[in-house]
Amino acid sequence: MTEEWCCEKLQSLKIRETRLDTLSEIRGRLNEMPTLELQVTNRLLTSPEIYDCLEDNDAAAAASADPMDLVSDILSICMSNLSLRQSDLPRLLQRALQHKRSRIRALALNAILKELQNQIGDDVGGDAISNDLLRHILNALQEPETYLGSPAMQILSMVLEDHLQEKYVTDSLLQALKNSEVVKCRVYELAVGLSKRSAAILEKVDFILDHALSELDNDDVLLQVNILEILVSLAEQNHGLVYLEKRQVFDVISKKVEEMDQNPLDRLLVPGIMKFFGKISSVQPQKIITGYPRMIQCLFDCLHSGDTSILPAAFDTLANLCRTQEAVILLEEHYSSDVKESLEDYSSYLRNLPSELKNRAFSSLEAVFYFKPTISAQVSGILQKWFGYLNGGSNNMQFLMDFCRNPFPDIKISTLNLIGSIFLYPWAIEALKNTAGFLEYLLDRKIEFDKEAKYAKYCVIKLLAESSAFDPETNNQLRTYVNEGPYFMQSIMDVAVEGN
Repeated sequence: MTEEWCCEKLQSLKIRETRLDTLSEIRGRLNEMPTLELQVTNRLLTSPEIYDCLEDNDAAAAASADPMDLVSDILSICMSNLSLRQSDLPRLLQRALQHKRSRIRALALNAILKELQNQIGDDVGGDAISNDLLRHILNALQEPETYLGSPAMQILSMVLEDHLQEKYVTDSLLQALKNSEVVKCRVYELAVGLSKRSAAILEKVDFILDHALSELDNDDVLLQVNILEILVSLAEQNHGLVYLEKRQVFDVISKKVEEMDQNPLDRLLVPGIMKFFGKISSVQPQKIITGYPRMIQCLFDCLHSGDTSILPAAFDTLANLCRTQEAVILLEEHYSSDVKESLEDYSSYLRNLPSELKNRAFSSLEAVFYFKPTISAQVSGILQKWFGYLNGGSNNMQFLMDFCRNPFPDIKISTLNLIGSIFLYPWAIEALKNTAGFLEYLLDRKIEFDKEAKYAKYCVIKLLAESSAFDPETNNQLRTYVNEGPYFMQSIMDVAVEGN
């Protein structure tokens, strides 16, 4: 495609009757060309004739989507040939970034994002985007449509760090905070993503974070839940946790729990609050378990409630809470009776809840009991005690064996995964040995048909094969199973016998 040919076709676009044919011809020629001359790309991207094809009245546009599709394809192909290093890039994309049709603006944003992502290995810096382009992207951040706001947020997360001191950047972000909840949460997410990198960056965007925290005290429960979700990743960083403590966020949230009877709508916050504290306790167990007893009690109340709308979050929170050995010890020291009652509730839930929630409960228990590679004797003893609460105090695994025989593969797989998490401990293998027929069931290849269940059982057998708790004959069976692999099928030879 030459520039002369391009100019000729652009002139043809002025003729309304042949416009669609001309656009189709331009797109066809672009698709045939592996690379485009810079002059052609620049000419098409800045051509008023191309954009004028989208200026038909709404009725005509509704009658046919072809002009929009064709123009979008042409612009997209041209944008794919651009480079962030082009000094004239703002001029080339300006018409698209300011276009009244959001689909065209989205094309330009996604072209910039793709180019940035392609340069990740080349140490993309803050100067990868000019100030002119950055202003357009900041404007797109405030668009209500996700397909505009999302790429804008991704771009800004990559380049905004070096521009946070610019007044126009600060002004634009402050303006965004006056928009809808969707836009505000987008800005909060951007600020948290930047803040996680260092305390210095957090200080530059603390005006956004302070605004987010102020919203925890309003009447919009859904907004509060979204903000808690966004703040979780900040609280997982030490400097982020320090910031939240200075702003007394934990006290504010804990007070909400204490006063929940006075504000019934705040009960909708419970899953979000539990998730918030649970994620933080996975990295700061002592601070949460000993510092905020009302929050921990709230978790146990939810586990005991049987409320299926809250149980998924409660299961996940207990899993996060028990992620460290220190947390297990602290829970046993301070909440032993609550743990006992909750695990006894689990035993009932595993039998009576719908399958989806059963699997969630199994996954939670798997996380509670799984510690690798090393674990103290004290924690192993506590977990043995906790396991006893699950099986009614028996010294066997009969209740898990019953679940393994469940005809539904997802329940069987969840059970086998839980078994795999506890076979790291000698007391668990002893419980297996005390369960009549369980080892024979695990070694029997004829009763599993689901591929994932076969693999889950293989992982369990592999753990048993690495132990020294069995007699030589059993050890040989276990090692043979492992050597044959998870999907081994024993061949059967049929011998025909000729009768008289």
